[in-house]
Amino acid sequence: MPFRSQSNPDSELLILTPEMCSADFQREWKQLEQESLSGNAFLSPEFVLSLAEVRSAHNQPIILACRNRREKRLIGLGVFDQVKATKALPLPHWISFECPHSFRGGLLVAENSRTEFYQLLIDFLTKKQDELLGIEFRNLRLKSQWAQELRDYAAENGGSFRLLPESESPAVDLKLLPEEGMPALWSTSRRKSIRKNQNRLSKHGSIQFRLVEKPSEYDTALNHFLRLEEASWKGNLGTALQSDRKDLAFIRQLIQHAKKSDYLVISQLLAGEDLVATALNFSSGKELFAFKIAWDERFEKCSPGTLHEVALVDHIIDRKLPYDRIDSCSSAGSYLEKLWLDRVAIGSGMLSMSILARGTGKVISQLQSLKRWATNLTQTSSIVTEDS
Repeated sequence: MPFRSQSNPDSELLILTPEMCSADFQREWKQLEQESLSGNAFLSPEFVLSLAEVRSAHNQPIILACRNRREKRLIGLGVFDQVKATKALPLPHWISFECPHSFRGGLLVAENSRTEFYQLLIDFLTKKQDELLGIEFRNLRLKSQWAQELRDYAAENGGSFRLLPESESPAVDLKLLPEEGMPALWSTSRRKSIRKNQNRLSKHGSIQFRLVEKPSEYDTALNHFLRLEEASWKGNLGTALQSDRKDLAFIRQLIQHAKKSDYLVISQLLAGEDLVATALNFSSGKELFAFKIAWDERFEKCSPGTLHEVALVDHIIDRKLPYDRIDSCSSAGSYLEKLWLDRVAIGSGMLSMSILARGTGKVISQLQSLKRWATNLTQTSSIVTEDS
């Protein structure tokens, strides 16, 4: 039964499962993703529905969608799991769709209808606060426009949306790059190291970079990726996509969904006839999201992963492709930190209209802050002792 609010009779909020998403609904979903304030490839129908197909029937995600009935279009959407408790909130609530392959949580929010969506979402959480004590977001881009606006809107209406910073992830803001490109931002030693590796790789053949643009070539390109990834350290650890039956089924299903859109961007770095490195990237709005990369370890001394990411940015600039930013989706300590110098602030968020949940969450947040302070103090003391 759709949820409707007297304050906003034109819109309704739907709670769906993937099997309830008709072809028409999926088209509206895709349109919303393209019009959203900020892209999120991990909330795209291609990604979510592919993962849902390898989940068990009793473990399907919750799709929360806000629809303007008069205009017959979606204006907001999120994907969640129901949990009994987490460290952030030891009470029943929703949490960002959880899976090891989803690197960014959040919401899709139509730019020209965002206040309408915020209002209906807050009304819904207020009405349902006895059974739904909040929504927890993980891997959230904290500076997203919608996150900042929703925090203010929740506070103005008696609720809260606490945003907790946790880390930073490398990115490339293509709009802010100097005319000379990324090399102008690198140190002299970094530029020299990359030129040296490019020269080293060129001895194996002419260096080429390409995007696999024909959907008919996706399956072959995916097989090349899977082969290289399985032969690498990821295969040895059992974390390669091909190492797990469900992961393999997921990525093959995603490839089929992606053949109908421009969502999937497969990139390849070659030296002569040899495939040196290849990556699976996702396109959402005006952003490109890095998903997985694999390389041939025979070229390890050439730093193939680094050369691939350098070539990817150069290719996007040279071809004037319609991207404003590349999100590495990587964690702290990634090799990309010294290569892509922009940063995306990542953290968690807790949205709640329940007094009980807000109070509990605030105490837990304060305890977590105290723990981080104590950890930093201990580390500082250790450094001082070692220096002494």
